[in-house]
Amino acid sequence: MLKIGELSKLAQVSVKTLRHYDKLGLLKPAWTDRFTGYRYYILEQIPHLNRILALKELGFSLEQIKPLLREDVTLTELRGMLKLKHAELQHKVATEQMRLARIETRLQQIEHEGKPWPYDVVLKEMPAIAVISIRKKIPSYAEIGQLFTELQTYLNKYGITLCATSPSMVLYHDTEYRDQWADVEAAVPIAHNAKVRINETTAIRLQQLPGAETMACVIHQGHYTGLWETYNHLFTWTQANGYRAKGPNREVYLQGPMTGVSPEQYITEIQLPVEKVEAMLITKQEKEEAMEPKIMTKPAFTVVGLKYHGKNEANELPQLWAELNPRIDEIQHQTGYAAYGVCGAMDTEGNFDYVAGFAVTSTEDIPEGMVAWEVPEQRYAVFECTLPTIHKTYEYIHQTWLPQSEYERTNGPDFELYGEYFDPSNPGSPMYIYIPIK
Repeated sequence: MLKIGELSKLAQVSVKTLRHYDKLGLLKPAWTDRFTGYRYYILEQIPHLNRILALKELGFSLEQIKPLLREDVTLTELRGMLKLKHAELQHKVATEQMRLARIETRLQQIEHEGKPWPYDVVLKEMPAIAVISIRKKIPSYAEIGQLFTELQTYLNKYGITLCATSPSMVLYHDTEYRDQWADVEAAVPIAHNAKVRINETTAIRLQQLPGAETMACVIHQGHYTGLWETYNHLFTWTQANGYRAKGPNREVYLQGPMTGVSPEQYITEIQLPVEKVEAMLITKQEKEEAMEPKIMTKPAFTVVGLKYHGKNEANELPQLWAELNPRIDEIQHQTGYAAYGVCGAMDTEGNFDYVAGFAVTSTEDIPEGMVAWEVPEQRYAVFECTLPTIHKTYEYIHQTWLPQSEYERTNGPDFELYGEYFDPSNPGSPMYIYIPIK
């Protein structure tokens, strides 16, 4: 699964924008961690996001885009809509030419939908390299060229010798895409015997750019406006092959504007330092505790107890259980001594419902201040854990197990089951997490 920052960097959309799309119901996270509020997305949502971005680039408002995201919208309808916009833009001034080019790219993508794209990802071991660079927070990505101009002026002033066989590059240090004030570093390799004079009052510095044991690399051919698609493929490949990013990505300009060729002949290598993804449970003890879940169907049941509604920002759930404990005997018609923590889905603001209580055979005589929650019959993946590892277990379930399993999470509440012999004072006392699946 992708954290919101990773999806932001992949799609070049700010985290603020992704949260806004979530609030409007355009692109909701596949899972939101109720303990931290972190949003997580899956690779299958990228085409959906790309459609939003493409339609937005065409000038459609988010309100207009929402009905176009229906699953029953056909490619014919989309193609027709794009052609109408294409004709409209042909009559606009030169400042609209870039938008017109993006529409043409989108039309080509529709024609090729379902066909493989010609990208080959190669894993390389990258050696360290001496560079002279300038790193700044720039108002927009369009200002990258100005960084190279400033750097070139400095090189010319002090007669610094460049490495003739190594092209210039840009490093992106942000962990997410930013609409403005991005942390960007422009760098050029220098000859090993070059004499370099650095004025410490400037943003320019001499450094040894660290190498990488494993660098995932892919070649992009053509104008820079199409880089997002190549990035999309690279991140999809890393996810599918069990890798994750381990440092800033680089764009190496093998053939660009300084070589005097047309944009269609640009050649850019995108480099991403990566590492193999370890299991979500990091320590040896936690890895030993990580077990395959039991798959089972649990009949419908009803829980009566105290209800919480909120974001759990101040860790209020333990207090809810503390309030319930002295009132346990008030709950009539209990089916046993096992306690349940039943949790519903988060709303657009990050709030969720949670009931701490006990299963009952009847909802008559519900104690004052308590509620009943009917949980339908459902198939579940059941994970054993402990209170100290509950958060990491939820992370493992949604970030590792679900993406790699043959199951999908389905609608319906998940819940925690605290058995008859569960002891909250014992950190090793087992409990169980039930995740609804299909």
